[in-house]
This record gives sequence, structure tokens and C-alpha cells, in this order.
Amino acid sequence: MSASGYNLHSYGRMIDCEPRMGAFAQALRRSVTPGCRVIDLGAGPGLFALLACQYGAGHVLVIEPDASIIVAKQAARDNGFADRITFVRDISQNLNMEDKADVVISDIRGVMPLFEHHIPTIVDVRARLLKPDGTQIPGVDRIYAALVEAPETYVKHLGPWQSKPYGIDMSAAHGYANNSWTRTYLPSEAQVSDTQLFATLDYKTVADTNCRRTLSFVSARASTIHGILLWFETELVPGVGYSNAPGAPEQVYGQAFLPLEHPVELGEGATASADISANYIEGDYVWSWSFRAIDSDGQKHSFRQSSFKSNIIAPETLATRAANFCPPKRNTQDIDIFCISKFDGETDLSTIADLLMIQFPQSFETKSKAMSRVARLSAKYNGS
Repeated sequence: MSASGYNLHSYGRMIDCEPRMGAFAQALRRSVTPGCRVIDLGAGPGLFALLACQYGAGHVLVIEPDASIIVAKQAARDNGFADRITFVRDISQNLNMEDKADVVISDIRGVMPLFEHHIPTIVDVRARLLKPDGTQIPGVDRIYAALVEAPETYVKHLGPWQSKPYGIDMSAAHGYANNSWTRTYLPSEAQVSDTQLFATLDYKTVADTNCRRTLSFVSARASTIHGILLWFETELVPGVGYSNAPGAPEQVYGQAFLPLEHPVELGEGATASADISANYIEGDYVWSWSFRAIDSDGQKHSFRQSSFKSNIIAPETLATRAANFCPPKRNTQDIDIFCISKFDGETDLSTIADLLMIQFPQSFETKSKAMSRVARLSAKYNGS
């Protein structure tokens, strides 16, 4: 399973990002010993693997389901390390190996370390592919939260649904938009409360994919609260790390902005609380935040927001998932079933396309059209 949102451009930004890249290089240099075995997990174009070889690793296993592994292979040849690197285009859960690794390095984060399949992947690799005394890079991530005054970010996120563009009321979308969080990067001046710890992810022990915590904030000055900001601080190895906190050098991850249903005026010393949760469901995270405060005028505010409620789900879509729904028989299903039935390890795609034209002549009048359908299904079911 590859992480969504990654492409060669984003990998390039990660390579250029400091102090991130320098910290990872330093952590690798400290962790790699002559002849050791290293796993570069979710390697992308493979820079960590190449650095591990440069620092003396005896063998590096590159695991990457995305096509960017082709770049990693060429880079290994270009740098003279091809004989010390094994490339596996797959997910780590499908891999078994007798010789476990001394070091596992990865950066499968999105804006937050709680991202898609990151935690389940780390847990699996730690249990099956890493030596009991092996080194994991990163070692610990800590996620922090604070209240922020961020009018520009708030307007950019919600403004189109509030401003009546060209005199048209678009507020029907507001309820969806204010339940979605957005990537941003705010300076230290935007933070108007104390910093609270939301979660500690110790990758030597972490097992639970979900996080939930009630946080209490104290307003440092009179301000308008637009949302809750989340960021993380990482310790790659003891004494080596970086942060994407407000005021720190901007990192490729950005920060997560959880907007409030509407801005709230808080006086200096006022308190607010928030229940924040991140629940891993079917390969992704649902973020929820419930905010409570009394504003400067003594009015109580209580919001319950969730990224689940940002999904626009048509009633007819829900109907097709109901337990009593009977899916109708369709020609497209028959076509797919026929093609898949021919995936036997012996029949090539060209032959299957010919058979498809014979079986469904009204749907496939040309060989190229039949080949396109067969090739698409082959790619889907063979992991490419």
C-alpha cells in the first residue's frame, strides 16, 4: 500500500527540506555500523538507502510499492551501490525474510505522523523484520496542539462558502467545509495559548493506531480563536530531531489546522478545552474535535466537529451499502469476472483480449479496446 499524495515532486521537496534531511542523515550516520543490514521503508527514490551504503551498510533492503522505486534502482547504479541493495516493489506486510535488519528508517508521515497505514506498517515491521535490539528511525514522535488566531487561514478555508461570491449564497457547503481540517503553516505569533501534548508515538512500543485526549488551554492574550493547530516534534535517534512547530523552520509536512465552527473571542487568561481524537478506519484517519469555551461576553460555545462529516455522501450511495440491498446484475461485472477467470498464470493478456472480443463482441469491437480493459484489470490485481 503506497501513501497517497506522494509523487516525484514531493520527494524532491523532502530532499531539499532542512533541517529534516540533515537530521535524517545524521541519524543514519550514527546508527549504521560496518556491514549492518538496513531497511529503507517506503523509500521513494531511495536517498536513505544510498546514504546507508555510503555510511558503510553491508546490505540495504528497499521496500516501495510505488513506481518511484525505478528511480531508486537507477540511482543505485549511478552511485555504485547496486550490488549492496535489494529492491522490493511491494508493501512490507507481504515480505518475509530470515535475516532481520539492524536498522529500519522511514518517513511515512503526511502532515501528521497519524497518517494512513503508517502505524500498522511500523508495528508489523518492528515485529517481523527488525532485530529485537535494532534501531528504528524515527524513534519517537510527539504531537502538540495550541489555539491559534489565524484569520487568513480561516477565510481561505471557509471564505468561499461565507462571502456570497457574485451575490450567490453558497452556505450549503459550509457545514462540510468547517468539518474538514487543512494543511497550513503558521508563524509563532499566531499561537495564542499554551502548548499541550496530544500524543506520544514511541515506535519501539506503539501498537494502538488511535489517539484520543482532552486538552485544556489557557489564552495568553485577548484574541480571536479561529482553530486548533497541530504539529509534531520528532526524535530520530537520541539527541537528533526537528520540529514543525510555529516559529520553527518550515518543513514539507506543514501543520494541521482544525477550524472552529465559528471564531470565538477569548480574553487573556480565559480557558478552553477540546476533545481531540484520531481514529484509524479502513486505511485512513477520521479526526474529531469538540471545543468548549466561554467568550469575552460570557457566552458559552460548544462545537462538535469531525472530518467524517466533511464527506458529501449521496443518499443513493448509502442505499447501495445497506445490508438489505441486492446489487443488480450488470454487463460490466460479467466482463470483469470473465477476464479475472483467465488470470491463471499461463494465459497472456493478448490471448485474454482475443477471448474477450469473442465472448462480448458488442462491447469490444477492436483489439485495442479489449487490451485496454484486460491490462487495467491485470494492473489492479497484480499490484502495479
